Amino acid sequence: MTSQKRSVVLISNPQAGRTGARRVDAVLRFCRHLKKRGVEVEVMNTTGPGDAACLAKQAVSEGWREVIVSGGDGTINEALQGLVGTDARLAIWPRGTANVLARELRLPFNIEALAEVIAQGKTRRISVGCATAERTGEERYFFLMAGVGLDASIVHRVPPRLKKLIGEAAFWYSGLGHLADWEPAPFSVEVEGSTFPATFAAFGKAPRYGGRLAITPRARLDQTEFEICIVDSISRLHYLYLLSHAMRNGVAENATGVRFIRTRRARAEGSALVQVDGELIGQLPMTFEMTTHSIEVVAAF
Repeated sequence: MTSQKRSVVLISNPQAGRTGARRVDAVLRFCRHLKKRGVEVEVMNTTGPGDAACLAKQAVSEGWREVIVSGGDGTINEALQGLVGTDARLAIWPRGTANVLARELRLPFNIEALAEVIAQGKTRRISVGCATAERTGEERYFFLMAGVGLDASIVHRVPPRLKKLIGEAAFWYSGLGHLADWEPAPFSVEVEGSTFPATFAAFGKAPRYGGRLAITPRARLDQTEFEICIVDSISRLHYLYLLSHAMRNGVAENATGVRFIRTRRARAEGSALVQVDGELIGQLPMTFEMTTHSIEVVAAF
């Protein structure tokens, strides 16, 4: 137990995950566990898309230096938009569908254990990537990955109601169904003067993709470059073959039709859809680059 008093703000997404009806009680219990450990909590609830970014920005402007975000990777990504460029420290209460970032940080899902981790305050610095839409200049920061092509198309197709009903399985259900009639939209990836054809590209900042798939197995959260996985295939069977390897030890560096590149910046041109951290953000052309920003994030070691 800690003796030093601390104050944090909790940004909570009441709609995250599949247990919305029990979230009010869970929030109260979580706050009690933190208070017992010397951490006072003020709660801010999101009410719709984009609220987490606004609330995070508001919290920092009001002088809060520790922000807990409760929700899934999408809510965390929203909050990141309001935290980039500040010295606020981020903690995560995983309450979403896949919770990829929380798993990478080895955070417990039990709220009492999580409260203890947050109270201990051990942190890691995570580098921040950015996707910039060339038509509008709009920037979207991300922690985990940006995906172009098939995965973004799947994210676009997954019904929100299905996500709430069956969680992470919704992506598998929709993904396999989508692959059966998928028509790839070819695009190109430009890296340091070279251009590569593609039907899928992942700009990875973490080794795991979607929680279970090792698409960019050598990427790391604290590194300042991407591992890019580029696939140039229109064969559905080839994608299923690569998927089977990604579910086990990861896609091999010498796999047929696959190219891996490490870089700080790349550009993709075409009309394919783009997602970051599991959230659809638009379509190509876009530039992907590592920023000079990093966020201090509470982690379990």
